[in-house]
Amino acid sequence: MGLDRKRGPINGMLRFTHYSVEHGQKVRDKGLAEMSDQPDDIYRTNIQISEINALNACLAVIRFKQLRGFYFEETPYYHLLLEIGDLKVVGESDVP
Repeated sequence: MGLDRKRGPINGMLRFTHYSVEHGQKVRDKGLAEMSDQPDDIYRTNIQISEINALNACLAVIRFKQLRGFYFEETPYYHLLLEIGDLKVVGESDVP
């Protein structure tokens, strides 16, 4: 989760990235997930954003349950992003 206030109100992205046993290193090499927090990320200031935390957790649990066959999965995404500002979801499904 990366958040900022560059335009005033809080904006940012929620992310789910799955590192499968078969393609984990290829996904890691793509650099899709940051391995450390950005120094200016407002999430580090202990801001209370429980609804964003809950949404991020829900997306991860739903995706996990898709991977386990509990929920239907039309497209096998390994990387999903949700933009808070416009609520658009984008994903990547083909591991090169």
